[in-house]
Amino acid sequence: MMRATKQQGFTLIELLVVIFIIGVVVSAMTISLGDNQAERMKHKTKQLVALIDLAKEQAIFSSEELGMVFSKHAYSFYRLNSDNHDQDSWQQITDDQLLSERTLPDGLEYELFLEGIKVTYSNKEKVTPQVYILSDGTITPFRINITDKIDHNHSLKVAENGKFELSVSN
Repeated sequence: MMRATKQQGFTLIELLVVIFIIGVVVSAMTISLGDNQAERMKHKTKQLVALIDLAKEQAIFSSEELGMVFSKHAYSFYRLNSDNHDQDSWQQITDDQLLSERTLPDGLEYELFLEGIKVTYSNKEKVTPQVYILSDGTITPFRINITDKIDHNHSLKVAENGKFELSVSN
């Protein structure tokens, strides 16, 4: 009589099949997720376009002057407060959740260009907007890059009439 031997462990073929299946699944996940950094930059650029358009409409409908202040990692909207008869002052908009301060995710930063010249950001006590959104619908022409300083760059060019031009370089 022959005794059946009990097999323990996996054969080499079984291990190779499992490793192949795991490789296919990982490859499919990588392709489906894509480049997360590029997607975040695209989202932030579209968000900026929508908020500038909203601010322009708000300035027109409420007959008020608005401004934008950019820093390396954030931007804020400001309202011209002319209640003080001695001097006009700019106050950050805090009562409107849509026009509140926006920041970039880690690893991304803004580069602002006015009249083709790169703006250097400063930490002054008195705030003066770099970009003006006037009550007649005009906007200071500017270009802003959202970059990761490695290989992605989303550029938004805004004309005086508020027309937008987006470009992407990877």
